[in-house]
Amino acid sequence: MKQIIILVPEGQNNLSSIVGAYKILKRANAYWKEHRNIELFDIKLAGISKEVEFHEGLFSVKPQLHISEVAQAKLIIIPSLNHNYDQAINSNAEITAWIEHQYCKGAEIASICTGAFLLASAGILNGKTCST
Repeated sequence: MKQIIILVPEGQNNLSSIVGAYKILKRANAYWKEHRNIELFDIKLAGISKEVEFHEGLFSVKPQLHISEVAQAKLIIIPSLNHNYDQAINSNAEITAWIEHQYCKGAEIASICTGAFLLASAGILNGKTCST
């Protein structure tokens, strides 16, 4: 089973890109299980905090794993960040280093919208083009 990690970065990120990615992949798993009697993906939320609050604490996400618990992901999805990119990058240095490490170990990395700024801060996009 392929492990897919949806990151929950520190700070005010776009909650819908975390929840939306999770729900779509869970639905794909359910469909595959219904027709093939097996799930394709092990989908987990991972971050560096036990809980990340959004919209002044109105909502929160509790990652299932600390990034250090992920030995090797097949796919890592970086959600859309808030629009204070410098703050988002500075608050997530540990995650950025982890993304680069996982990429070097063979993980595929996808970013949603402005998550590309966090991806770029990992150095993975050096010499490449990317859009948000």
